[in-house]
Amino acid sequence: MTTTKPPTFDATNARITAAALELHRALRDALERVIPSMDGARACGRALGLRRHLGWQVYAIARTSDHATVMRAMPKDRGWKLVLQALEGGGCQTKQLNALREAIRGMEAALGAGAKDLPALRAAAAGALDTAAQRTAMLRARANATRANAVLHGVGVKTYLSSFLIGPVGADGAVGMATATSVHGIRRTRPGAAWPIYYTLEAHDQGQPARGVATMKHRLKGIPPLVRDLSSPAADERCLRMHRDGETLMVELLDRGPANTEPLDLAFVEHLERVVTLKEAHGKWRLLFLMTTPTERTVTEVWFHRSVKLATDPSAALVSSPNLNRRVLAEHGLERLPLEASAVPVARPLLPAAVRKHSAAHAELLSRGAKRLGAPIEEFVGFQLDVPNPPWMSMLAMSFDC
Repeated sequence: MTTTKPPTFDATNARITAAALELHRALRDALERVIPSMDGARACGRALGLRRHLGWQVYAIARTSDHATVMRAMPKDRGWKLVLQALEGGGCQTKQLNALREAIRGMEAALGAGAKDLPALRAAAAGALDTAAQRTAMLRARANATRANAVLHGVGVKTYLSSFLIGPVGADGAVGMATATSVHGIRRTRPGAAWPIYYTLEAHDQGQPARGVATMKHRLKGIPPLVRDLSSPAADERCLRMHRDGETLMVELLDRGPANTEPLDLAFVEHLERVVTLKEAHGKWRLLFLMTTPTERTVTEVWFHRSVKLATDPSAALVSSPNLNRRVLAEHGLERLPLEASAVPVARPLLPAAVRKHSAAHAELLSRGAKRLGAPIEEFVGFQLDVPNPPWMSMLAMSFDC
């Protein structure tokens, strides 16, 4: 697989991304006509009378607009013929079928026109498209980079768990958002300057981009987001401080002198009462989580209240970030990195086996975050992304439409 981008890469990437989005929309609209409630890939395949793999391909394209997923799930001509026949037999209208046929042709034309760029595009789009040997090499390189950065900077984290909770939908469609974050085993191996470990919750208003960022109004004395009873006893103003970074506030880890190498566990919960007002048209969301500290494992989640209606399942991406500016929300300028993992649905607070020892604290934090939003956590369903050794100073992104 190529490791360099040809001159036509950006143009090809833009065409395929646009074509993938049109295909996703057309297939989603057609399926909603035939299967009003699509509960999983297997149910989708059964409802259309398709074999399991083809049912998964259809479901994957309909539930995400991420071009890497669409490329990976594209059926062959024979598969599309079976899908169109099944939709027609299920009562799909001619207008929707024609739109789907046109979107299929558009996607195939974009892939054909960019054939020479596809190896580079696949490499940049997702590690899931790499060979097994390439994935193994990538994971080994990431682990080595985590250890090297921890040594170079004298700071590291064992496990970083970050969850976004969205909803419920209130009056006039207003939606709130909370975060429940826990940092386990953060330690400094040598004295040093203050180190940013947690950025306070912020939301970008796409409807009014001139507003920039809406940030919670934290005071600079004390650590308002810190959940003290779920954090280490030593987590206080002697080792933590609030600090302003432009329009954003962050929590920094201070030099603790002789106690520097003793690991800390930290927990944070905060919320914004009104992030956005959902309109009838689908709105695109992108949640970004910046890796400020060399970390051995991170789990990123997004939890939706049952009143929030998703048009697409969340898709995950790993993107580079040359600085600490979390307000870079546009696609332009974000370099996509290989990511071997995908966002998987979770019905209740349950961490991956490798970090399950933190499950009790994680569940309690989620419960408190949901309570801030005015609903029990039992009314939320989640999607979880588990990434070992994420590159330092990269961002994990979860994108979806609702």
